[in-house]
Amino acid sequence: MKKIFQYEALRWSNLFFLIPLIVAVVYGLYWYVIILLVVFIVSYDFHFFREAKELYYLDVIFSSILMISNFILLFMGHLVLPFSFIAIVFALIAIFFYFRRSKHDYYINHSLWHVFSSGVCLFCLLTFLSFI
Repeated sequence: MKKIFQYEALRWSNLFFLIPLIVAVVYGLYWYVIILLVVFIVSYDFHFFREAKELYYLDVIFSSILMISNFILLFMGHLVLPFSFIAIVFALIAIFFYFRRSKHDYYINHSLWHVFSSGVCLFCLLTFLSFI
């Protein structure tokens, strides 16, 4: 895969984070909207600038904040099924792709990490919204 298309895959896969972002906006969960928006912007910029080291730590910090926020949503949603189960399955799949990445297939694995991570966000959000 040509280098330009590899980075495009990383940028396009970030767009999946807009799905839980829109759901959070519709339901007025503005603290989660802010976190998702910041993660989306930082991650998109990180991949847009060919993974500049200056953005790496921001990406890690805000991704970690998002993960903690997802745990909060799960527990505030009292792990309501089936959404919490799907969120956990998506998290395990995302972790698989995160650790599977290598120099050879980094771009597809990291893109799938984005897709499944955004799925985790969506299903953690749905867990919380189905409880309230």
